[in-house]
Amino acid sequence: MIKPLKLAGFATLALSLFATALQAKTIERSFDVGDGGLLKLETSVGALRIDTHSASTVLVEVEIDGKNEDRMKVSFDNSGNNVTIIGEREESGGGFWGSNRLKVKYHITVPKNYNLDVDTAGGSIKISDLVGKVDAHTSGGSITLGRIDGLVDINTSGGSITVDEVTGTIRAHTSGGSVTATISKQPTGDSKLTTSGGSITVYLAADIAVDLSARTSGGRVRSDFDVNGSIKKKSIKGTINGGGPELVLKTSGGSVRIKEL
Repeated sequence: MIKPLKLAGFATLALSLFATALQAKTIERSFDVGDGGLLKLETSVGALRIDTHSASTVLVEVEIDGKNEDRMKVSFDNSGNNVTIIGEREESGGGFWGSNRLKVKYHITVPKNYNLDVDTAGGSIKISDLVGKVDAHTSGGSITLGRIDGLVDINTSGGSITVDEVTGTIRAHTSGGSVTATISKQPTGDSKLTTSGGSITVYLAADIAVDLSARTSGGRVRSDFDVNGSIKKKSIKGTINGGGPELVLKTSGGSVRIKEL
């Protein structure tokens, strides 16, 4: 039989642990910038959410939670219209379990007309509507983009990729997950979407002209557009609307679909 004093001790310990869990560390910064600048972010851990607004500022909020939160160091630099953020996790010696106790979330707001170069070693990336160039890479997590008016280069080692709309060129790759993207205006350069395991679905505006090369090793390829070229069950190669920049779609396991908007 557990004595009342022991029960009281357990209750006090539980309340103490609960209170500690609620006290996440938050870092906030604000930087004055102009349109067309660059946000460069590199972090050893953390999910990224990037929104836009009409103001000429970059707002940063970093939430760090977990037993080893003091081991997460975040530094900032503002040079002209550019902002650089570096997040580094000091090794605690706890190995796999120690690293799992640390959770980091970045919420950043940038001007509507801005460029991004972001890289996380572990976490999802979500970016809202933006005018500018987007380079986004994660070693583990999904990537979700809104409407991007510019060049897009995105890569994840494990997760799905979704791009609501891009009016420029796009290069996207995932090592494990599906890829979905919409190209609403005539691209001026080549685009390439690939996955090592998942389906690819691309929506094209009716008048877009491209040289299509679509292939799958495990599934089917289907197109809503008339393609002048070679059409097979697992591959389509030819021109759409007379041809133009190259559009490459390739998956090692899944279907490929080219749909009309």
